[in-house]
Amino acid sequence: MSCVSLIIVRAMYVLKRLFRTEQASTKAELDQSKLVRKVGRKGKGKGNFNMPCGVAVTKAGDIVVADTENHRIQIFSPEGVFKYKFGVKGSKPEQMSYPMCIAMTTDECIALTDSVNACVKVFSVTGVFKEKFGGNDVFEFPYGIAISPDNYMIVTDICKHCVVVLYPSGGVSHTFGCYGDHVREFDHPYFVAVNKNKQIIVSDAGNSAIKIFHFEGKLLRTFSLNEFRLPAEETFVSLQGLCTDTDGNTIVICNSTVYILTKNGRLWEIFTPKDGLSSPKCVTFSPLGRVVVTQSNFDDRHEMCIYRYNVEDYKPLNTLVYYAISI
Repeated sequence: MSCVSLIIVRAMYVLKRLFRTEQASTKAELDQSKLVRKVGRKGKGKGNFNMPCGVAVTKAGDIVVADTENHRIQIFSPEGVFKYKFGVKGSKPEQMSYPMCIAMTTDECIALTDSVNACVKVFSVTGVFKEKFGGNDVFEFPYGIAISPDNYMIVTDICKHCVVVLYPSGGVSHTFGCYGDHVREFDHPYFVAVNKNKQIIVSDAGNSAIKIFHFEGKLLRTFSLNEFRLPAEETFVSLQGLCTDTDGNTIVICNSTVYILTKNGRLWEIFTPKDGLSSPKCVTFSPLGRVVVTQSNFDDRHEMCIYRYNVEDYKPLNTLVYYAISI
């Protein structure tokens, strides 16, 4: 055998070993955790991502992901099988530039925060452009978005450090918050959720706090490190995405773990690094018994993870009674 042939054979052997190791590692994760499936890696092809962020689920259970640095939206089946994608980078109404977060409207359209174009855009689930709201006179850098049960849009602006509430028609209903470290102020409020009682829940990243408001903007409760009761070694708090489930539980990402926020502000872990998490970014709940998490960093994590989640398992943890105390 020639030297070149020997090199090729050895290279093929190494590649096979690496592929088998990766397969074995993935299988071990699936067997030993709540993980159903991981989808994607860094790239521009179908089903691959570049810094995925926002994630939402349609009524049918399809998974919608904001593929931020590929400037597009990707849609997957409930099992994580790629279906289709849409979006190209640009400033035209039907284009997008760094879409950050997404939410489903009550009429099953996709609302997204188009961060660089400083607006909210609405598309059909097949990618047809519908409407554009906001603009530079309203937003500076829209990031998080949530849709209330009556189709109001709640948007966070991380440069204005505020929450903007839009009517279903797109006009500004009201805003609240400004920069600062007071309980009613924000320091880069990246993510937002709204529950079935129309209470607005904000992850105030710079202040390392989760804050709950009446829909009109009056503060109900604020929870931070003292209430979270994280392990002693976790003195740093990095809050990321959050959502609610059908039972009213608030699901939130803190550091490399997904938690439920309990009635006294404690974070109760549900998915951990043992379940395949390392750099979770955003989270959404699916009524099909799933929680979907996007992961992204500047190295090797550009994926979404689908987890089993049974609401009944967490019923004793949470009621919305603890939100009823105004500050």
